[in-house]
Amino acid sequence: MMTRKPARVILLKDARQKLNPEPPPRWNPFAALYRFRRALMAAGFAALAVIHFEKLPYSYLVVPASNKLIDYGITGAVAPRPEPIEGRFTTCAGAQRVNCVVDGDTFWYRAVKYRISDINTPEIGRPECETERRLGLEAQVALLDSLNSGGLTMERRERRDVDQYGRKLRVVLQDGRSVGDALVARGLAHRWEGQKLDWCG
Repeated sequence: MMTRKPARVILLKDARQKLNPEPPPRWNPFAALYRFRRALMAAGFAALAVIHFEKLPYSYLVVPASNKLIDYGITGAVAPRPEPIEGRFTTCAGAQRVNCVVDGDTFWYRAVKYRISDINTPEIGRPECETERRLGLEAQVALLDSLNSGGLTMERRERRDVDQYGRKLRVVLQDGRSVGDALVARGLAHRWEGQKLDWCG
């Protein structure tokens, strides 16, 4: 049978605790190490997020404004540096490629491979259907004619200089207008928004 402690004993115990309070907790190195590990993990996740967003298309990172770019990743206006395109182009054939056109959005210039970054055109090498192959050949000829018409420049409009395939990302301009816009207007290209669209539907 349990017996209750007298109230006087309980009051005496409370008085002792007030007169002799417990010392503050000592510094625990293991707890500090645990907090440091959590901060380190958060920094790692932040770094992975930055790497992930670096791979997104430029439309998610920069907003074109007239002939300048407002880059919210850098917080400031970035003025593009036009690069002139000169020389005669042909259709790419063989391993030796200097100035030639691969398809409607990819070409070689001075032995460097470029990808027009504001459009996507139908595939020629691995088309999904005959319609895509036909449109891809038309886009290839259209880009070839544009590059050989003269007065063209290239501008970098992405934070990345090259894509995952090693191609330099540029927008091709003629008289200040995107060559890609002309291909889109003719139905030979789509505006690039991060994914390929269906040409066979």
